[in-house]
Amino acid sequence: MTELKIRVENLPDFFTAAHAAAKKMDAGDFSASTPSLSFESAEQLFATLSGNRWALLTKLRETGPSSIRALAQALSRDYRGVHADVARLMDVGLVEKDQTGRILVPWSKITAEVVLEAVA
Repeated sequence: MTELKIRVENLPDFFTAAHAAAKKMDAGDFSASTPSLSFESAEQLFATLSGNRWALLTKLRETGPSSIRALAQALSRDYRGVHADVARLMDVGLVEKDQTGRILVPWSKITAEVVLEAVA
């Protein structure tokens, strides 16, 4: 199973985790870790993973690699809107193109972690 972990974390936490990963690699530890995608805020996460984009991901995972036109038809949406959503999802690594140019979701599982913190 290919899993992607999505989390909301601030920049200092992101760089701390990246530094720890780099230290592991410097020490010769190249063990596989779960790929992750970080957002600076919950608002940024939810803007990227809107309802339409989540529906696009689930439909694409269900149907397999597809052209944007076929995906738009399967979702009963206009081509331009689906094209824009695919472009954004490609920008963040949630979808990819295969060798033939069809769009696919490389993840079989996506988990998201959003921590609610009390503001003092």
